[in-house]
Amino acid sequence: MAKISDSSWVERDSLMNEIERINGATFLEEVAQQAITLFYDLFIDSVVLARLFITVPYGKLPPKNRSFVDTLAQSAKISHLITNTTPVLSLVGSRGEQAVWNDRRNSQGHVGIPMASGTFISSIPMMSRLLKQLGVDLSWIDEWDTKIVEGKELTRFSGLFYVEEAETALDRHGRKIIAAQDFVKTYNVQTVFGTGGGYLRADTFVVLIVFTREKLSQSQVEPFKTLINAFKIATIENGVEMKIFAAE
Repeated sequence: MAKISDSSWVERDSLMNEIERINGATFLEEVAQQAITLFYDLFIDSVVLARLFITVPYGKLPPKNRSFVDTLAQSAKISHLITNTTPVLSLVGSRGEQAVWNDRRNSQGHVGIPMASGTFISSIPMMSRLLKQLGVDLSWIDEWDTKIVEGKELTRFSGLFYVEEAETALDRHGRKIIAAQDFVKTYNVQTVFGTGGGYLRADTFVVLIVFTREKLSQSQVEPFKTLINAFKIATIENGVEMKIFAAE
């Protein structure tokens, strides 16, 4: 086991190779759970919770996921914006220090976030910051179908989501970037970081988010941007063909 702050390129490279070599899985969520477990087990001294999300069209979600999105959309008064093609950033892998966090089906509040409009995403401080730091202009979300038809691939989206101090960091509107402050305080979450990227020739992208008990500098987490590439290599067929979820 190693701390993120003490990790070497050798450990990170070995982890990437292990993720790339994951095989025998039928569905992307199976690879996601294996990958996030490899990451967590290596950096268990640093990581409180790590999660992988991928965009899935609303119409291809499992029934329970669609129900969650429907309830969220009704609450946010955006039901009229949801169509079968609306991309939903969906939880596919989860690993953390609490056993209940180790199965994406146990999630109560992060099953899926519909990318229904730039305005809606802007209302969620962490998601807004995440997408902007990955290079996604929120106005692009409002033109999703048009951009995909034009062939402007999501592979250009990559970057580093970084919040140095989870308890105090504010966005430009004065809102806490990490809204779940009870979670932050209970588990002594210090730094939150993430990375993401799109699949070639597919309107799909994947995001890794990590909550740590270490206070980390941006330079210490920067090398982990390449982890998402290893995951894409391991899941390229499933990511493109949308074989995401096992039967429920």
